[in-house]
Amino acid sequence: MHDQIETMEYVDDLSYAYVPPGAVQAPATPPAEVVATPPAPRKSIPLFIGTFVSAFALIFGLVVGGLMVAPVVANFFIYADNEYFPQLPISEAREEGFFNIAENRGKQLYPPLTSTENAEAGNWIRIPSIDVHVPLVQSPSLEDSDVLATLDHGAALYPNGILPGHLGNTFVAAHSTGEPWKGLYRFAFLRVNELESGNIIHLDHNGTRYTYRIFNKEVVTPTPEFRVISDRPVPTMSLMACWPLWSTQKRMLVHAELQNVTQLTAPALNGV
Repeated sequence: MHDQIETMEYVDDLSYAYVPPGAVQAPATPPAEVVATPPAPRKSIPLFIGTFVSAFALIFGLVVGGLMVAPVVANFFIYADNEYFPQLPISEAREEGFFNIAENRGKQLYPPLTSTENAEAGNWIRIPSIDVHVPLVQSPSLEDSDVLATLDHGAALYPNGILPGHLGNTFVAAHSTGEPWKGLYRFAFLRVNELESGNIIHLDHNGTRYTYRIFNKEVVTPTPEFRVISDRPVPTMSLMACWPLWSTQKRMLVHAELQNVTQLTAPALNGV
């Protein structure tokens, strides 16, 4: 009777396993050792840095974009009632001469010719008093589209029939301010308002430097009939820039008269 007594073998703290009579019970397997898993590295710091940089870039882009668009939008609303929106005033074109030097010898038109070793190849406009040193590029025509395209490459020399040093009024225009798409020279005449009577303007053109002295400055509001006079009995020039800054509603004109003509040396013109 005793041999048939069924036994229950202790397996662990919570259960018993059935062991038939005569069976050999294998030793219990000890529980596997639990190995602690190290905590995952914290991702909060890189995530914070990435979020901060992204937010800063977004805000910076919005601010820069707003600064570029704001002047255009402001001009549209402020001057919404204006019927005339000029791009650039047109200098009068002179097709033929009006002044006969043989009959008018009372004024010496060209000062004595001198020379200089300090020159640079190409055509330039230089205004030392406001640190202007910009390429002087002739526009293909007096059309707004051609002049505006020329301003992408420097100051525009108007093809009005009067080249630097000649009788009449040479006309040069450049941007005072402008959005990035207006080119590298969009701030060429940023400080044009600082010019005063007596300041000097140099036009380096085709191997000769023409030096003009400023005698007048004015701000004008363009109209469809507005023209800058080209026919003058002495060599003069006019600078023009939109004014005030970030606006195209008015123009600042700076007028100067020829004072000196300097022959630029050949080595300098060759870039030596």
